Amino acid sequence: MFQGFPGNDTTQAANYGASPGNCSGILSNAVFDLQVPRHFVVPNTQQWNLTIQRSLGKQWVLEIGYVGTHAVHLRETRDSLNSRNATPANPVVISSPFCPGGQCVITANTLDNAVARSRAQGINGYAGFQLFANDAYSHYHSLQTTASRRWADGYFQAAYTFSKSTDATSTGNTAFNTAFNDESSLANSRGLSDFDRPHRFVISYRYDLPFFSKQGGAKGALLGGWAVSGITTFQSGTPFSVFDSAGGSAFIGPGTTSTLSASLAPGATISSGTTSGDIHNRINGYLNPAAFTTAPLVYPFNPASPLTTCDPVNNPNFCGTAFGNLGRNLYRGPFQQNWDFSIIKNFKLTERQTLRFSTDFFNIWNHANFANPAVTDVENPGAFGKIVSTVGTPRLIQFSLRYAF
Repeated sequence: MFQGFPGNDTTQAANYGASPGNCSGILSNAVFDLQVPRHFVVPNTQQWNLTIQRSLGKQWVLEIGYVGTHAVHLRETRDSLNSRNATPANPVVISSPFCPGGQCVITANTLDNAVARSRAQGINGYAGFQLFANDAYSHYHSLQTTASRRWADGYFQAAYTFSKSTDATSTGNTAFNTAFNDESSLANSRGLSDFDRPHRFVISYRYDLPFFSKQGGAKGALLGGWAVSGITTFQSGTPFSVFDSAGGSAFIGPGTTSTLSASLAPGATISSGTTSGDIHNRINGYLNPAAFTTAPLVYPFNPASPLTTCDPVNNPNFCGTAFGNLGRNLYRGPFQQNWDFSIIKNFKLTERQTLRFSTDFFNIWNHANFANPAVTDVENPGAFGKIVSTVGTPRLIQFSLRYAF
């Protein structure tokens, strides 16, 4: 139960006491309290596709199709009761007998009065409240093409997919908020899916070499029965966001979410946020730090004692921040490719017994596929935008022997 402010100073933490019939007056930060919608709908997915196949002659087949998926009622967790923005022009007014004249008028956003600025007194993210909702969604659209040929000595297939996947949040986690910035709605959370890859081209093949295939004796056993196969993949990198871990502190509880975006610096554009050139020359600077800045500060707007700067030493209570203006997953990691190749030797022992020896080269060219930047939080300028790891494996050679009977 709201019981006013100490000394009637609305920049301070409000006093809360137990209401009649309640065990406490404010939700505890130690344990998150989840609100679940009364009508919780089970997630469902709709899928559709239209595919056309065409024979091109000489055993070639072309296939072109549109594939789409739409999912609704996906689960997500967020703080749906953000603290309200209090200014002299639009104050937060609390009617209570504990306030002078029956009303406490809040005109400043401070970390201490964040709970009091909630739409529901004593309940919001600062007080350990979360909404376990089922209103997230996802959309997937793709053009999928395949050209293939199969014959007695092997096969060849080339597949290209041009797609786009968007959603409100790619993860549903009951232990942590997954919505972006202002979590009172999912408006700021819509963006490219974390796994979106607009371009993906895959070639797979196997071919039984014709050399000495009809040769008998030792010469045929040694020089015949060879085959090659492989899979080659080219694909776009995955999206990522630029964060400000200190953003939104005036409106959402610190530490309840890691999905708080940074802001573009004055004069910067989204495209100027990335560097250009050969990826090997960009691993220490994939992002341009000058294009980003921290989320703007939210000042207390106290006419009696106006502050023009945030002073975390002398006035730490007045260092609340707003939300950044960058959207979710606006940037994309490096392009990736991988080549797997196999050499196969078949030995025919008898009519029913064969021996196959194969040498498999995974990532045969030992090509490095760089991961997304490890740190994209503007609060960590020393490591910001640097690529420090790769995805996939280095060259791996595997030998195998198979006996069939």
